[in-house]
Amino acid sequence: MPTSKSLPEAPGSSSGVVSMVRKGRIRDGRMAETNGGSSIERVPGFNNMRPMTAGFDTTRLSGPTILASTPDGGFFSVTPGALDTAKAAGSAYGVAGKPEDVIGIDDRVIIPDTSVTPWRCVCHLEITYDSGQVGFGTGWFAGPHEVITAGHCLYTRGTPARRARQVRVIPGRNGTLAPYGYVVATKFEWNKKWETASTDDDAAAYDYGVIHIEDQGSVNDAPFGERIGYFGLRHYDAEEERRLDMAIVNNAGYPHEATKAYGTMWFNAGRVNMNAGPVRDDRFLEYMVDTTGGHSGSPVFLLDTTVGQRYVVAIHTTGNFINRGVRITAEVFDQITDWLK
Repeated sequence: MPTSKSLPEAPGSSSGVVSMVRKGRIRDGRMAETNGGSSIERVPGFNNMRPMTAGFDTTRLSGPTILASTPDGGFFSVTPGALDTAKAAGSAYGVAGKPEDVIGIDDRVIIPDTSVTPWRCVCHLEITYDSGQVGFGTGWFAGPHEVITAGHCLYTRGTPARRARQVRVIPGRNGTLAPYGYVVATKFEWNKKWETASTDDDAAAYDYGVIHIEDQGSVNDAPFGERIGYFGLRHYDAEEERRLDMAIVNNAGYPHEATKAYGTMWFNAGRVNMNAGPVRDDRFLEYMVDTTGGHSGSPVFLLDTTVGQRYVVAIHTTGNFINRGVRITAEVFDQITDWLK
C-alpha cells in the first residue's frame, strides 16, 4: 500500500496521495475549480461555463445513427442488418448478465450544467470495438491521466470476445456539447481475471478497467485530469464498515434509452444495502439507485462532508431491482492505485 508521511491537504486541493492520518485505504480526489484553488462568484445570469472551459477545445458533437439493443443491456451502433446476421451466425453479444433497472418510479434528474465539479469529472464513453461496433458507457477521472470504467465496456466476454480498439472520452458531455472537448484514447487495461475467469459469475467481481489518457489529453501543459479534477477513492475495512452500511451514495452517468436525449448526464442517489440478497458477497456493493444501460462504469460515490471529499466506493456494473457495482475492496483499491502509478 502506498504511504505518505505528509498530512492531508485541505479539502478540494489534495494531491491524491494516500493519507495515513485516516484509517484504511484512502486516496483523496482533486476537485478545486482551478489548479490554484480560485473559483467564480455565483451571480445569476452570468455564464460560468465560459471562464471554466477557457483553454479547452469546447466543441459540438453529433450522436449515433443506428442503435440496436443487445442482451447485456448495452447499446451499439451497427450497420443495418449486421446485428441479425451476427445473431444468426451464433455470435454472443456480451455477458448474459442482469440489466440495470429503475427502482419503482424513475426519479433521476438531468445535470443541467456539466461543466462544474464533480460532474465534469464524469465522462461519456464512445467505444469502437475490433468488430467495428460502437458501444456506449460511462467513466470517471481517478487521476491526472486515468479514467476508470467497467471492464465490460473495454472487453466483452463471449464467443467471440470483443475488445476496444479506441475510446472517445468526453468529460462532462451535455448532449451535443463537449465543454472540455474530448480525447481519443487507444491504451486500456482491465483486471486480468475479468478476461481469464472460467465463468461469468467468477468474472463479475473483476469487472473494471482503466483508460489511459496520453499526451493528447494535456491542456496548457497540464494533464487533462489535473485541469478538470478527479474523484477520490476509499476502501472501508471491516472495522469501518458500519459507516458504509445504509450510507447514501450518489451516481451520475449517461443512460442510453429512448426517453433521454443522447449524451445527457443523469443523477440519482439512494441508500446502500450491505445485506441485500440471500447470500452476502462483500466483493459487491448494492444500492437503491436508478440506472439503465449506458450507466455501466459510472462512479458510485459518497460525499463526505466531514473532510470535504467525494470518495468512489463502487464502480457500477449491473443490477436487478437493487442495482450493484464492484465494491472498492482492498484488492480493487490496490489495483487502481497501481494503474495510477
